[in-house]
This record gives sequence, C-alpha cells and structure tokens, in this order.
Amino acid sequence: MDRRLLVALPVALLAVLLGLFFWSSGDELSEEGGESSLPFSHSFGDQPLVSGTELLLSGSNNSDQQQILVMRLDNADSKDYRSRVNQEYSLPPGEFSLSIPLTGLKNSGGKVMKQPYTRLLVFASDKTADIQLTETSMTTPEPLPENTLALDLGHKDSPVFPAFEKLLKGDPRIQGKVRVRFRKSGDALVRDGMGGIKSLVIPWPNGQWKLSLWAEDQGEWEYLPHYLSRKITAENTVFANQKWSISQWIKLVYLAGTKKEADIDGDLWDLTGGRRSGFIQKKIEIHDGMLNINFQGDKAATYLSALVLEPLEGGFANKVQKERKERFVSKWPVSAPEYSSPETLTLTDISGQPRDEKSGSYLVAKDSLLNLTFEVNSPENDNQPIIAVASPRQGLYDTLSFQMRYGHWRYERPYPNATSLVLADTYLRSDMDSMKLSKKRPRRIYMQVNIPATAKTGEYKGSIQLLSKGQIIVQGFKIKVLPVILPKLAIPVGLYLEPAPYYNWFSRLKKKEFSASMCDWSLLASHGFTSMSPSLATPHNDEGRKLFIRQMSYLKRAGFSQPILAYTPFKRLLEHGNAHESLIKLKKMMQGKPFPEIYWSIFDEPIPEKFEEITQSAALLRSPSLQLKPAGHLNNPKQKVITNTADLLIMNHGYGVNEKTIEQLKTSAKVWLYNMPKPRLAAGALLWRLGAEGYIQWHGRMPTADLFDPTDGREGDVAYIYPWQSGSCPKVVDIHSRFLDLHEATLDYRWLHWLESQAVKDEKAQILLQEIRNSIPDEWERAADINATELQEIRRKVIDLTLN
Repeated sequence: MDRRLLVALPVALLAVLLGLFFWSSGDELSEEGGESSLPFSHSFGDQPLVSGTELLLSGSNNSDQQQILVMRLDNADSKDYRSRVNQEYSLPPGEFSLSIPLTGLKNSGGKVMKQPYTRLLVFASDKTADIQLTETSMTTPEPLPENTLALDLGHKDSPVFPAFEKLLKGDPRIQGKVRVRFRKSGDALVRDGMGGIKSLVIPWPNGQWKLSLWAEDQGEWEYLPHYLSRKITAENTVFANQKWSISQWIKLVYLAGTKKEADIDGDLWDLTGGRRSGFIQKKIEIHDGMLNINFQGDKAATYLSALVLEPLEGGFANKVQKERKERFVSKWPVSAPEYSSPETLTLTDISGQPRDEKSGSYLVAKDSLLNLTFEVNSPENDNQPIIAVASPRQGLYDTLSFQMRYGHWRYERPYPNATSLVLADTYLRSDMDSMKLSKKRPRRIYMQVNIPATAKTGEYKGSIQLLSKGQIIVQGFKIKVLPVILPKLAIPVGLYLEPAPYYNWFSRLKKKEFSASMCDWSLLASHGFTSMSPSLATPHNDEGRKLFIRQMSYLKRAGFSQPILAYTPFKRLLEHGNAHESLIKLKKMMQGKPFPEIYWSIFDEPIPEKFEEITQSAALLRSPSLQLKPAGHLNNPKQKVITNTADLLIMNHGYGVNEKTIEQLKTSAKVWLYNMPKPRLAAGALLWRLGAEGYIQWHGRMPTADLFDPTDGREGDVAYIYPWQSGSCPKVVDIHSRFLDLHEATLDYRWLHWLESQAVKDEKAQILLQEIRNSIPDEWERAADINATELQEIRRKVIDLTLN
C-alpha cells in the first residue's frame, strides 16, 4: 500500500477510511452533491462517462497553511500507483473550488486510463489536514446555445472542454498534413491541438457571426513553438498577420513575460493563463454556406486548439474564457507576502551581511564580491524613478566598482514539481532605466561590489540615491576591506549550463551559440566558481572535435582549472555508434594541452536494468587505448553496486548524504554533491563539513516551454541565468536570486578554508574551527535545518578573527 494514501482522521472516521481502502461500499456521488468529510469515495457503474464530464469539488481548508488534496482514480486494471490516476491540488487556507476533468486522463505510468472506472477517492496528503467538502458533484456538459459551434481539436484520448465537440485527425473538415499535439500542461481546451493545418472548411449558414480561435501551442519541456511568419484568415477577415525577425521574436514572444510584473501589472491569469491562450475573437460574414479558415506561415504557425462560432450577440466563447480563468486560478493558488502601501517614501539597507559592530561597516576580504540589498517602499506609483550610486571610495583615488540589478516580481513554483505558486521578486534585472516603483510591492535593489585582490585595505564610503516624485533620499553605506586575500575556491563548484534554447531553433543563431556560452562562463568565473558542466560539443567528427577543443581552451582561459564534467558528449557518441574511434582521435588532438581534467558522464540516476550497459561503458572509457575517467550520478542506495564503475561519483540526498558514506566512496573515486534542496548550505558549509570534493547544481538554464509561465510544464522553470535580447554579451547579465545564494555558498567555503589555514598557527582559530565543525551535523537530514542567517553568523565569527 502506498503510504501517502494513509490519512489520519478523527476516530469516528477511521473505520470509514479503512473500509475505503478495502473497497467497501462508499457514499455514492449525487448530482446535487452534498457536504462531506474527507476521505470521499465514489463507486462507478459499468457505463463509461460522457466526454467532458467533470468532478466539481468545493469546500474549505480550515488549517492555517496550504494543504494538498489528492484525487485517485482506479479502473479494473489498477494494481499499484503507476496503474491509476493520482492528481494533486494545492489548497490555500480558506474556501476553494476545483473543476477536474474525468475523461481523457492518463495514469501515473503515462498510459491512457481506460473506462469504465471502478472507484474514485479524494483525500488529503497531510494526516493532520482539516479540509471540509461542501459540494461534491459530477457534471456532464450542458447543451450548446442555439446556432453555436464549439470544436476542440486534438488527440483522441485527451480530455475535452465541457460542451465542445472533439475534432480528430482525419476529419474531412480539416485540410493539411496535420500533426496532433498533446501537451502535459494546460486545461482541456488548450493542452492539445493540431499543427500543419492548411484550412478548415465547415458547412455553416450565411450571415454575420462571431468567431473565436484558440491558436497557441503551449509547448513542452524545453521547447517553445516558434515561428517568424503567421497569417490566419477567416472569410477574408484577418485574425493574425505576424512577421518577425529572429531578434523581434525573442523580444516580443520569448521574453514577453518580462513586460509585466506579477501583482503590480496584473494577476496570474493576466500574466500567464490569459497571455498564453492564443485567444482571438472577431466578426466574420459567411456568403457561400461554408466557414473557411486558412492558415499560412512557418510550420509551428499553422496550429489551432479550439474554435467557437456563434451569433454576434452570443456569449459562449467569452463564458468559456471566464470559466478557464476560474479553473486556472483555482488550480494554481498563489502565496504572496503581506504588504501594505507605506505613508512615506523610504530607502533602506536590508543586506544582512557581516558588519563591524562599532562602525557599521561591511567586513569583506580582498578578491571577493560583496552582495548588498536595498529596499524601496513607495506610497505612489512612479514610472521614472532615478537611482544614482556614489562609488565606494577611500580618499580621492581608490574606488570599488559595482554592478546593479533590481528584483522583478513574478510568479514561480517554490520547488520544481510544486502544484502551487509563490509571488517573489527573484528575477534580477540589469536594465535599471526600466525600473519602476509601485505602491503595491516593495522594490529591492541588488548591488554587487567588486573587491579585487589589489584593493587598498581600509574603509570605503559610498551611497545610493533615489529621486522619486521630486523627493530625494540618500542611503549611505561603508565597506571595510580587511587585510586578507580570500583563498581561491580549492574545489570544483559550479552549474550545469546549456545555452538559451533558441540558439538551436534558428540556424542563423547557431554560429552565435559559442560566444553566448563564453558570456555565461565569464559570469560564472567572475563570481569565483571553479567548475561547471558546460554544453560541450559532441566529438563525433572533425568539426565536433575542433569545437570541443575550442570550448575547453576558453574554459581554461576563463579560469576554470578544476575538473569539468562532460555530461552529454559520451552518451551522444554512443548514439552515433563511433564512441571509441572518436575519443581516440579527440585524445590525440588534446595531447599536451593544459586543459582542465575531464570526467565523462556514463550514468545519471540509473535504474537496475541499465547497470550492465553502464559497466560496459566504464570498461570502454577505462580501456588501455583511452584511459579516460567515467562519472555518474547517484540518487538511490540501490545504485551502490555500480559505484565501482565511475572515477567521479556525484551524489545527492536521495542516495544518503553523510560523512561516513562520503568517506567510503572516496576510497575509490572523487565524490561531489549535486542538486541538494538548499544549495547555499550544501555547496558551502556542509560541503566543507562532510569532506565532499565538489558541487554541481542543475540547471543553470532550463526553461520549461515559456520561461515566464511557471504552469506550462510537468515541472517549473529552473534558471540561474536569464537570456538577453541583444546579440552581444551584456555588461550586466540578468540572473535569478538563487545565483547569488550559490555565490554566497562559495564565500562561506572560502572563509572556512581561510580559517583552516589560520588554525595551523593560531589557537583561537583552532578553537573556532572545532566549534563550527561541531555545530554542523555530519549528515544531511540533521543539517538541513540550518538557515541563511545561521550561515551568515558562522561567517561573521570567522571574519571577527581578522579584527583581533
């Protein structure tokens, strides 16, 4: 039995729950619905449900925190978790309402869920949840209004929006080489559709009508459908006529989500659901008894999800959009920090970095970056505030350079597979001239001050100045550069990083991909990162091998001297079928060049069925003719049997991160950590404490379809670095705030490394070193509670040694 299904309830309901799990008869779902406590059960008859049938659930989450509601659906073939439908819904505190399609579903194993169903269960995943259902009903679609046509194009096994007729491939009304699309995200109306449509020809009475189209493919995984030319006409009425250059498409489509801010410029529907519907509505006139809709343009442009044709006074299509909005907002609850508009304009330093208690100066070592944060609270909206910075200065000539960004409010998932969203200003933009102030949300300004190894010791004074609506505020700050050069990071720490996906979508951009990667790598190197897993060329031919060597040469010049993880090249060589021959040629071309050491990934969180293949790959790389070093990812203790196949083992908390395990693995391989839930902790103080030899974080850039729509995929977008609109490398690159967190982790590690060097000759350092070691548990499960404030306190104690 799946333990997640066990829900603790009051004693009075316990017997009912046990009965449900053993398929005892439960309360039948009625059309009228009714109040019910969880868990809720319904038994089905032998007849399949009508297409478009939905489960409506209304009620209240009476707890003070978000809860997860689970819908489980079984049929006669359901035997385990993968063979049934398991859908989760996040419920914020308070009332909720959900509309859940019951047809066109897939089970957790990815297969179509065949009807008839046997049993439906609705329950809370948290055993302490206090959720009350006030309405539980199953609805079949209402009849369409008179003289209305509603077609939902798509896959034969996909859900259909209520009251719509399913239009399938092969229907004589469709002309063209049709390709069916069935995406993992979106509601029943837009998640599927058809591309390659040349025209739709539908018999319909003459006269004036209102035609509504839903014409955007949502995309999937890292793919966003892209076209530079599109024209849609219906009865000589132009519905869409777009022609873009590549740069215009990137600006107007791929980066469309940068134009508005969450909560400030609109709600979740305005910024994502509505923006990405592809909804177009216009009046048309039919003359020949046929509705003719024509599609022209690039391959991805000839796409349609659904259409509604209705009288001019009809309101069905607009009703559908309203219902879609209600469903979308209910499905994706948003947690937003409380905020009240201030009475006066304020500019506050909220940095939280270690300071000198007497002078208030920030304490920082040479050869490092100092991350400062300032917050503006404004009682009025201001579209043209002015921010000016007086560079931190000591005397007349000694100044410190800096970079500026501001936090853009957006919706995002708190973790990749979350079923809810948070409102956060984590998108850090460098276009300071575009920054606005709003009375709805604070504006945070992020400053990075560069302290080079050659900086003069002593105190520097600077200020940030704000001009808004005729009012000027000046916030000063002081930086004390210590007589300490912070040691370089002595171990590999970095990101897995691919270029922005559009470099592979447009052939004319392909030649710019390498320079874009160099921009990313320079950013990482400037922040002290020492390693990475870059997007390396597949060395399957002469061109690929030459590019591979160019990439490695630049990595070396950029300062990446620590080992590099080649994540994809070997796997792709196996696909080409010439791995051994290609690697021999590559090795010969690299001979004598002082490149960073390369580890070749041969497995990534493998299942047992892959173990034999992995062993063969390891033997190939370690053969006398190659003598290369294989690497692999571990996330499950069952993978222990293949740890001898890799010279670099990259593990996360799923495998079991603790000092003992790491020491055991280090007897035969290098050991890195990866993708831990708290990178600031895991890549810094914990990495140091456990003795792991490196850290790599996925993903530096992994958008799921639209980078600014967190709902359009199985998982949310993960990005440390954002793409830019211009072709050349910007002076300041847009980043996610998690980039700064990972950077802070490297500073933690470097300070602890400095402390170790001092402990060799200083008794106070020895005592503090032992104190810090004792304060950090030797296993992830106990260390995970350490927060950023505690990590800053550890760093402050180390820095204080420099003041004595």
